[in-house]
Amino acid sequence: MKKFLLHFVLFCLGFAAVAQNLDTVPYFSDDEMPDAGLFLPPPPDTCSQLFIDDFSQWLWGKSMRNTPRGQRASWESLYSEGRMCEIYSQALGFTVSKEFTPAIYRLISRGQRTAEQAVDRAKVRYMRKRPFARMNEHVFGAFDDEEFLRGNGSYPSGHTSLGWTTALILAQMAPELQDTILRRGWEYGESRVIVGAHWQSDVDAARLAASTAVARLQASPEYLSDLAAAREEFLLWHGAVPQSVGYPDGRRILPPPIDTADRRYQGDVAAHWAAKADRTTPRGAQAVIDARYKVSDFLAQFSTILNMQIDSVNTPHITAYLTYVRTTLKKESTRLKSTGFRRRPYEQLGERTLIAEEEASHFATTSYPSTHSTLGWGMALAMVELTPDSMNAVLQRGFEIGQSRVIAGYHWASDVLAGRLVASYTLVRLNNDPEFRALLDRARAEYAAKRRH
Repeated sequence: MKKFLLHFVLFCLGFAAVAQNLDTVPYFSDDEMPDAGLFLPPPPDTCSQLFIDDFSQWLWGKSMRNTPRGQRASWESLYSEGRMCEIYSQALGFTVSKEFTPAIYRLISRGQRTAEQAVDRAKVRYMRKRPFARMNEHVFGAFDDEEFLRGNGSYPSGHTSLGWTTALILAQMAPELQDTILRRGWEYGESRVIVGAHWQSDVDAARLAASTAVARLQASPEYLSDLAAAREEFLLWHGAVPQSVGYPDGRRILPPPIDTADRRYQGDVAAHWAAKADRTTPRGAQAVIDARYKVSDFLAQFSTILNMQIDSVNTPHITAYLTYVRTTLKKESTRLKSTGFRRRPYEQLGERTLIAEEEASHFATTSYPSTHSTLGWGMALAMVELTPDSMNAVLQRGFEIGQSRVIAGYHWASDVLAGRLVASYTLVRLNNDPEFRALLDRARAEYAAKRRH
């Protein structure tokens, strides 16, 4: 009897330990996740024109340190589930913790482990030197371990991936507060520039890597189950909610377009001149092709990547799914475009473009954000949800479509980045749309059947 009781106690303790450890188990293994080292370009070299923006932002970060914003950035440097809960408690309006909100805590904690997978392999691949180490100074973050950071790659930013992943999944959990949540997540990445732990390009890359991780999560039954449980818990704390919520408002989340008087304008100009060098190469020829952005153009590109004919006849459900995604992405990009006007590079600098016949039609349209970039990146994220077996190749193509607009002279680099961020938060909101989920389910079944044959 004593032996039975001992075994029973040990079993209960083991079960409790497994349940507790589940909070730290990622939703996928490393091999099942996108690899930022494969679909994103390498970080700018310090001798490159593209480093101008990194250097400018490093100077800006230093200027912010002895301010309340700098103190917040220092406080945010603690890398832990607990700190994430504190940061997003402010956005949610109630205390998030393992004790008071175990379901939301689990979602954040497991999301954090997934965020790490989104950048870890790229960090090892590039082992970029961090700003404080490059500039021979101390990191400003109160909780940053300098010795650890010196041996840990700067590109992409792990903190930023964690922060933006958390923002995206909490925005999916609580769309009523999505703008506040997403803005808080965007600011969290800027904190890493302020403390000197990361270059701006590390932060930018990490947000893109995080968006791919969250797209991948949509195929995890465990994630969707945790999300539903967290949603129920949110409603208990938050109370009654509106019947319907629209898409995130980019004006409340992203910075405004860069003005010619802005410190970052020189970074855009440098990226423009660097991209012009590609115009007479095969990459320039591809940029011309990428200017075509009808649904049929995307279907043709994905057909090549997947080695599968995708069209309304052969794959009607996949075509319907991607058409729905494209329509929504274009609508949201256009909505942000309507709030302001930025002159396009060729018009601002008095130049010709790579696609001269389109210059007149674009002259009176705003450059911010890039709709091509929104569509390219957003369609790629949608394909990750549908075809995880080809995700890295699809994501690389989606990234290149945005870069093609810089090469062609129709958009500044910051317009392209903004377009990709519009895509990332729009796709998260799409995943709460019942019609989208129904289209996705049918498209997945069709894709699986085509693969079997």
